[in-house]
Amino acid sequence: MNILVDAHVFDGKYQGTRSYLKGLYSALISMAPPKWIFFIAANKIDNLKKEFGEHTNIKYIKLNNNKFYRLLLEIPYIIKKNNIDFAHFQYIVPPFKNCKQIVTIHDILFEQSEFKKFFPLKYRIINGILFKMSVRRSDILLTVSNYSREKISELYNVDLSEIHVTPNSVEIDFKKIEITSKTFKGEKFILYVSRIEPRKNHIILLKAFFELELYKKGYLLVFVGSKDFVDKQLLKYINKNKELVKQHVVWKSDLTLNQIKLCYYNCSLFVFPSVAEGFGIPIMEAMVFNKKIIISNQTAMKDFNLPPELTFNPYDVDELKNKLMNMLSNKKDYKELYMNILSEFKWEKSAEKMIHLINQFI
Repeated sequence: MNILVDAHVFDGKYQGTRSYLKGLYSALISMAPPKWIFFIAANKIDNLKKEFGEHTNIKYIKLNNNKFYRLLLEIPYIIKKNNIDFAHFQYIVPPFKNCKQIVTIHDILFEQSEFKKFFPLKYRIINGILFKMSVRRSDILLTVSNYSREKISELYNVDLSEIHVTPNSVEIDFKKIEITSKTFKGEKFILYVSRIEPRKNHIILLKAFFELELYKKGYLLVFVGSKDFVDKQLLKYINKNKELVKQHVVWKSDLTLNQIKLCYYNCSLFVFPSVAEGFGIPIMEAMVFNKKIIISNQTAMKDFNLPPELTFNPYDVDELKNKLMNMLSNKKDYKELYMNILSEFKWEKSAEKMIHLINQFI
């Protein structure tokens, strides 16, 4: 059994799809039947070797950086040359199908009427066409949450029984960090890890932070993540409060994974105010470090089943302000709760499901 993994996401910045492939295939490589060979493909082979290591059931393949060349010509050629039985893609499949296809659609938030405003029109049109094509042509259709499963079924008219959930998790060794830098060591700060785009709702956390004047109590507000779509409201608010933002807000992008871990390790509180998510990996990462958290109670974030004291309506700044004040003074330990939640999300469980689904075709 030869399985191709399109892992070009490892050529870019750290993000959810990269975490998904790393966790899922690290488990699969150790659990799969002996005759299964994984062809993992990306442009930067060294990145892949660093993440997956050297194993007898892994072969690395170098991909071209050009996505059109990759999808139109290169991947079909690789499939034919290596007698690939299954090829696994994130979101978008090649236009030509010459083996069975596994597709993971992490979310289709841009298709949902209440969230369309957060995505550019061009993005919605192009990805709407491509995602639907991928769903229709997939032999195994995966997603990462029950919420996304229901929305894919509803909006793309796919029977729920044909959509399989392989949820995200956090790697066993995620808590291991190297104290190689003083990343906010000794500082009091509130942390949010996420790309910067409108639906991520950075603005409500900024407003709550400044309206409570938490900076007068010695707190910084730290945003970790790169810019994606332009958030005009956020930019307007920042320009209106330039001096306060300059003095009390820290923006970090292109951090290494170890530096991101240090941010979790050192933060006073983790807040996740996004209005729409297909999953929400940073929430679990904060749990691993046993950090106090406050998260949005919308979309896939409901799947964590957290108590009301740890959640809030991401459209209600007053509720967030109350939760911030309560949590910053809260001495309660949530470790047992977090461990129970994390135990429900294991890469090994997702890998077992993948093996079962593939075996149905053998």
